This record gives sequence, structure tokens and C-alpha cells, in this order.
Amino acid sequence: MWGLSKIEPKKWLTREYWYLDTPPASYATRDGWSNADVDVVPVDQRNWRAINYLFLWLSDGANVGTMQQAGSIVALGLSWREASAAIAIGNIIIAAAVALNGAVGSRHHIPFSIASRASLGFYFSYFAVVSRLVMGLLYFGINTFIGASCALICLEAIWPSLKTYPNAIPLSQGVTSAKMIAYFVFWTLQFPLVLIHPRKMRWLFFIKSIVAIIAAFATLGWAVKKAGGSGPVFAAHTTLTGSTRSWAWVYGVNVAISGKTTLALNIPDLTRYARSKNASYWQMLFIPIVYWTFSFIGIVIASAGQAIYGKIYWDPTAIIAQWESRAGAFFVAFAFGLATLGTNISTNSIAASNDFAFIAPKWLNIKRGAFLTAILGGWCTAPWKIQASAKALTTFLSGYIIVLAPIVAIMIADYWIIRKTRLHVPMLYQNEGIYKYHYGVNWRALVAVGIAFPINLPGLINAINNKVDIGDYSFFYKASWLTATFIGGGIYVALSLIFPPTSTLVDETVESMDEDYALSDSQNWEKEKDKEREQEKLGSGSEPGSAHFPTVERV
Repeated sequence: MWGLSKIEPKKWLTREYWYLDTPPASYATRDGWSNADVDVVPVDQRNWRAINYLFLWLSDGANVGTMQQAGSIVALGLSWREASAAIAIGNIIIAAAVALNGAVGSRHHIPFSIASRASLGFYFSYFAVVSRLVMGLLYFGINTFIGASCALICLEAIWPSLKTYPNAIPLSQGVTSAKMIAYFVFWTLQFPLVLIHPRKMRWLFFIKSIVAIIAAFATLGWAVKKAGGSGPVFAAHTTLTGSTRSWAWVYGVNVAISGKTTLALNIPDLTRYARSKNASYWQMLFIPIVYWTFSFIGIVIASAGQAIYGKIYWDPTAIIAQWESRAGAFFVAFAFGLATLGTNISTNSIAASNDFAFIAPKWLNIKRGAFLTAILGGWCTAPWKIQASAKALTTFLSGYIIVLAPIVAIMIADYWIIRKTRLHVPMLYQNEGIYKYHYGVNWRALVAVGIAFPINLPGLINAINNKVDIGDYSFFYKASWLTATFIGGGIYVALSLIFPPTSTLVDETVESMDEDYALSDSQNWEKEKDKEREQEKLGSGSEPGSAHFPTVERV
């Protein structure tokens, strides 16, 4: 791609060198509005099988974050059984969202950014893409910083003197010199891997999933043997009663769902490489099993660790860091770091890279987008400052799902209920096509997001600053994903049924320009009226000028 060694420096600095030609197969109406990574995935590049998606989720689920998740729910006062049940329910719900939204990619082989135009409109889709891009960059840095914790354990296992390495960085920066060294090492190792194209990424996920599974079960076995059992957490019972307990349940389910909302939004970026149109539906099985299993492992390790050290550590790396066996600490921390890297790529890097390619297809493809993601997300976001910042910023980032969740609901409802899975794929690339709506915005989606987001806003403000009293309304925010999803999706469906977007509906799916355009009855009527008006202008008996697409009213 870069070809720096074969090109003269002067040519490398020219605009023409960096310009990406739109391939002949592109459906874009203007030069530079698409590129090979934004277009429909060619048949020969659809090489992901169902088993590859299993390895994707194993690589994503067998990480530190998944194991810590149960801790945040148990901390509410629920027992381990209730926390496990809440995690199972949450993952079943989000698995359904992932499978339904991912079907757009596996059926039509288009990225999330292009698919969103059907429901949001040609230009309003940029709002969803930019929102996802910003979150992707921020969380890329945060996950890299988490991976640096694993890298630090590995480095300290090799060079124990690093544990006493003098710190030259001010405490206000939220990071020590040793941790910054580990961060640079982890980022450097991660950098070439994020540049791999998603269609070739499946083998990387396979390797990481195997390594992470071995490490997780090895840590589990060590903890149980060392503690002589499962530990005190399994003997504890819930301390909550009545409505407080019920709301803790709701919040626990919400926590289990929220972490995968961003992936539920951009899952078409991965499923578009599927060989089978039904590949997306396997997520309904993979996600609940994988995430519940590793969450349960996290509970056992934390509980056994409490029996061993007298203190509960929900972060398994905190336990690994105390091991006397340097070799054991190195290999397990390396495996967890590899799993964190896999999560960072699947959840953040691939999404942000696709978003960059969509926003500036004339200059950026997925590989160039990955390069920018690694630089901007890894360094410009200063994740060590985010992690060390006041609770307000981290709470805001986790609460941003109140914006993304309605978009997920709108895309799913539009595709399955309003369009009944029928899309005109070439038109999704046409700025003057049927998905332009009114000035590029589907007002139904705008209204749905505009209502669903403010409803949860008081709860987010209260979560950021609990001095802001909103009364019992704070309970509403405990179900923020559920409320944002069902309110946003419900309003969109209602508006679309009352004011149907007839000019954007087709009777059959159209995948290429070579297929006949399956017009709905109202569009056929519009087309006939256009012909009559043109014949009136040209005179009786004259043939109207041919048009590649019918002129339709924007709704």
C-alpha cells in the first residue's frame, strides 16, 4: 500500500499518490465517494465461515473485562447466582441485536456505514458513523492501556527490577514511567496487527482465542486448587430486598448488554465477509455461551483469590501480578494481553477503520484508517488521563450508549419490520437515489433519536454528578439501554407505519445494477406520471429521454 521504498519522496508528497481510485464496480454517483473497502464485498473475498465468528467471540470474550463484569454486578449487593443470571439474560438480549443487525452484512455484504443509509438517510448516516468513530478511538486507547497492564506483568517477570523502576512522570498524569514503557511495548506489538485487513483477520482471532482459553482455565485451576475450593463469594447471599433488589437486577442486565452495544452497531463490518447469508444467526448461540462462561470463570477466580489473599480482586491481572512464579505470570499475562488486543481490534480498530474509509473514501481505505486509529486512538486520546480522570468522563463514555442504542434499534426495525429485508443495494451508494429522503435525512429516524436520547439524559447527568437531584427518575437510567432501544425503535416503527417511506421501498432485493429495479406500486405510479409529464413536454408520440433511475418524490 505505502510503497515508500519504491517511490521518490517528491511523488510521495503529491495528492495523486494518496488518491484512491474508485473501482469500476462502485455504485457511487461521484468519483471519490467510494472505494474498494466501502463497496460491496466481492464474492471471492467472502471467506468467513460460522466457525470463524466463534473464534472472534472467544477472542473477544476471554479477556479481563469480561471476567471483571460480574464484579460490578455483585458489588450492587446481588449474589453470584443472581449476577450470573443477569449476565446470561443481558447477553441473550444483545446477541439477538447483534444477529439481527449483522444479517444486513451477511445478506448484502455491505458495511455498517452504508447499511445505515437505508434507515437514517444518505447524510444523516454520517451522524451515526462519526459518533461510532469517536467512541472507537477513545476505547481503542482505553483498551490499549488495559493491555499495557498485562504487558507490565510480562516485563516485570523478565526484568524484576522494573518493579522498582524510578518514576519520572508527575502523578497528575495518571501513569508511571514503568507503565508507560509497558504501554509503548503493547502499542508497538499491536500496531502491525491492526493493519491486517478484516477478511484476513480470522486466523488471528483463532490463535488468540486458543491462547486465551488455555490461560483462563489454567488460572481457574490454580485458584481453586490453591484456595482448596471456590471461596467465600459462593457462600454469600444477596443483601437486597424488595424494589431495590429488582432494580439491581435490571441494572445488572443493563451492564451485561451495554458493553457490546458498539459492536452490535457495527457488526455488519465483520459479517459482510461471511460466505453464508445465515452466518450472522450463529451469534445467538455464540455470544451467550462465551460471555457467560468467562464471566463465571471470573467469579470463581475472584472468590478463590479472596480466600488466598484475604482481599477480593475482580481484576485477574491483580492476582497474577502477585504470583511468585515468574514464568507462570508471564505466560498467563501474555495470553490475557493477547485477548485484550483481540477485543481492541474486533470492537474498536475494525469499526474505526471502516468509519474512516466511509468518511473520506477518496483518501482513506481500511488499512490507512487502521493506521490513523492506532495513532489517534493510541496516543492523541491520552487514555492514561481518561483512566485517571474524575468519574465524570468515564461515566459519560459508558453512558454514551443512550445515543448508540436507539440507532441500533432503528436499523433493526427498519430492515426487518419496515423493509422486510428488501434493499436496493446500489441505491445506498447514490446521493440522489431513493435513500436520500428529504435533504439526505429520514425525519422519522431523527425524531426517534431526538426523543429517546433526551429521556435518558437526566439519568446520565445524575450518574456523572450525583449532586444533581432527579428523584426517582434515576431508576429510569438503570435500564438506559432497554429504554433507549425500545423507545427509539418503537417511535421509529410507529412513524414509519403512519407515514410510510413509500419512495424508498422495493418489492424485491436488488443487489446490482444488472438486476431489474423492483418498484413498489407507488413508485410505479410515480414513474408513469414522470413519463406522462416528459411526453407532454416533448410532444405527442415522442419518446421520453431514458433515465437510469426513476425520479421519485423524497419522503
